[in-house]
Amino acid sequence: VPRWTAEHTSDQTIHLSKLIGSGIRNIQNEDVITQQFVDPTSNEELWWPADLTNLQVRPTLDVFIKNTTPSYILAGLEVRVPSSVSKDGKSWKNFGMNSQPLASQWTSFGIAVENGFRAEIYTGKKQQDSDGDGNGDGNGDGNGDEEKKDTTEAKNVEWSALHDSSTRIGGEGSIKHTLNAIGLLGQLLAGMDESSPLSDGMHIVSIPIGKEWTDLPTTLFGDGGTDTYQLVSIGTVEDDAKQVLELDDDLIALSASSVLNVEVSRIAPGGESEYLPQAYVPLYKA
Repeated sequence: VPRWTAEHTSDQTIHLSKLIGSGIRNIQNEDVITQQFVDPTSNEELWWPADLTNLQVRPTLDVFIKNTTPSYILAGLEVRVPSSVSKDGKSWKNFGMNSQPLASQWTSFGIAVENGFRAEIYTGKKQQDSDGDGNGDGNGDGNGDEEKKDTTEAKNVEWSALHDSSTRIGGEGSIKHTLNAIGLLGQLLAGMDESSPLSDGMHIVSIPIGKEWTDLPTTLFGDGGTDTYQLVSIGTVEDDAKQVLELDDDLIALSASSVLNVEVSRIAPGGESEYLPQAYVPLYKA
């Protein structure tokens, strides 16, 4: 599904830009594959190449649109390599595989107009128990019921709200920014005609909730830099978004919330890969 970003420009017109690489079809020609951008979308992982010293995120309201009609709302995140980090001095959103998360837990579009709907971002790390397995069962034998294990692991994560430079991403400020995002969506749909790239088929449009970009933490990787941590965006009307994260998937669905949950992990330097497509050379190599 093609993915787009819609945001206001300085003169309050709406700028619509496509996420490069999204919605591409399988291509058999190897010569083309080595030149092109890959599809950056991932529901489970966010890969952080070791030669990129910084990644930044901002919350988005993601909307699934089919034939100009909004059907579902997704809690979203945009990730970018800031211009100060890339070799060509430009910001990059598609910096390789698993670089742009997409929520796997969606909710109906109608929930977005409920009072108090907002998005909040959290980071979390699984806590080790006395048996050292991080599963919270005290046994460490790995033979317990799988469903119970999944729920226990979710509750065994210590969540911390991600902050930007001015305010917490969440709470009353986030409600206001989310309402503004919904208003922008209304403008976009009202002004759509047959010439719009969104006028036919299925699309996902990301609308930033606020303009601030926030640095992703590196300290959660641990001293060796090989650990992983969870990055979550949750869209909900519930009073305590953090408490919703402790529920299993079925109960989250009943709460009419949308959750994006990916595992952030360090990977090998992109610039050292012998399979680096030509499209990414300006980002990773001087």
